[in-house]
Amino acid sequence: MNRTQLLTIFATGLGLFMIFLDAFIVNVALPDIQNTFGVGEDGLQWVVAAYSLGMAVFIMSAATLADRYGRRRWYLMGIALFTLGSIACGLAPSIAMLTAARGIQGFGAATVSVTSLALVSAAFPNPKEKARAIGIWTAVASVGTATGPTLGGLLVDTWGWRSIFYVNVPMGVFVILLTVGFVAESRNARAGRLDLSGQALFIVTVGAFVYAVIEGPQIGWTSPLILTLLMTAAVGCALFLWLEGRSADPMMDLTLFRDSSYALSIGTICTVFFAVYGMLLLTTQFLQNVRGYTPGATGLMILPFSAGVAVVSPLVGSLVARVGARVLILIGLGLLMLGLLTLIASEHRSWALVLVGLGFCGTGVALCLTPITTVAMTAVPPERAGMASGIMSAQRAIGSTIGFAVLGSVLAAWLSATLEPHLEPAVPDPVQRHTIAEVIIDSANPRAHVGGIVPRREIVHRDPVAIAEEDFIEGIRVAFFIATASLGFVFLAGWRWFPRGGAGMLGDAEREADAVGL
Repeated sequence: MNRTQLLTIFATGLGLFMIFLDAFIVNVALPDIQNTFGVGEDGLQWVVAAYSLGMAVFIMSAATLADRYGRRRWYLMGIALFTLGSIACGLAPSIAMLTAARGIQGFGAATVSVTSLALVSAAFPNPKEKARAIGIWTAVASVGTATGPTLGGLLVDTWGWRSIFYVNVPMGVFVILLTVGFVAESRNARAGRLDLSGQALFIVTVGAFVYAVIEGPQIGWTSPLILTLLMTAAVGCALFLWLEGRSADPMMDLTLFRDSSYALSIGTICTVFFAVYGMLLLTTQFLQNVRGYTPGATGLMILPFSAGVAVVSPLVGSLVARVGARVLILIGLGLLMLGLLTLIASEHRSWALVLVGLGFCGTGVALCLTPITTVAMTAVPPERAGMASGIMSAQRAIGSTIGFAVLGSVLAAWLSATLEPHLEPAVPDPVQRHTIAEVIIDSANPRAHVGGIVPRREIVHRDPVAIAEEDFIEGIRVAFFIATASLGFVFLAGWRWFPRGGAGMLGDAEREADAVGL
């Protein structure tokens, strides 16, 4: 492994580190962002969902463009766009501008995600060296997941929430310089055309659905706007499936889903990201808004999850070869469900149980992600691995986006349905009770009516705080039950249909190379 190859790994791994870091670092800053802009739960959901939504809607097209016009070129464009988006986030004067800038980050992250591994694979033609290189690249990138919450908390405590975006700027410039100096260009001569019609329909469909789910609790599920958006999403989905089934160069090759192992893998990966990202969003809000932890303390509380991912992930590749993908997937899903059930059982009162639950969740995620990818990529022929990998990457982003939207909306809907009636013994006056409930729900904070998150509506009445905290905890438990049930469904499906025995796959490096179209 020569100097240029090592620097290629570092340049591409650092780029992926940046986008993984930003997927987790923002959660601990949400209460401070809320204080700055005076927004409610829906505004916070948009801040986190816009990033993964941008990734989800562009990742397939980014792969096609990079294969066709040069992966290094598009990697540089992705890093530049991500860095500019980070600057815009730091300078954002309003929640709308911050959300838009997060979407720009997501577009850049999509491009970096699909080009990073391709560049590493192209730099190492020897399969054994390629396997080692991919292992190092994965380790560098996984540090972003492991350090995101803790680093984010420390930055917010020290320099404020805008610093979590500014930290990307020097890293982005450094990655660009490294890439220009040491990373070689590569293309895929077999790349198809860009499916503009499919891309447009995909954006409309996913965007309409996510908007409806996030805004439904505030606007009303039966309002004309929400019903129109849901209908638009349904019609858009049907048109997308019809169009992709007839396209010569589809954005998403639906024939891959004829293989039950691949289809189940896609459903499982989407569900895992749905549960995990939604869980992390609600857990960080609980720790800060309900328990009053600082961002730094919140980051430390999330550390067991990060540690589980960081410690277990490097070991999974060898375990797949020894015990088979199916066993690890089921163990991982089981631990993830156990972690969520531990969080539910703790009622978020015992910090020790919260730490244990988060540790189970992190370990479970680490155990199941690589085997799920193994099953999916083994189920498709090598010449279609690029498309198969792209679909999987898109479904990860879609799963996390829907997790933010759905589980956040479950909490908001629970509070809307229960908080005002539960406040009646403490606040007999119906006008005052309605106002207090409205402020608490809008701000996603049990203390909002006394503490000044929405000072223009401040009501000096502290009795409802304990009641509101109980309702928050119950709402989070309901959301976690939904996440656990969804994981239970794919666990049972996996028990029945995931292939038994060994992985039965190509060498890891060869399959990864196929996955990016080399």
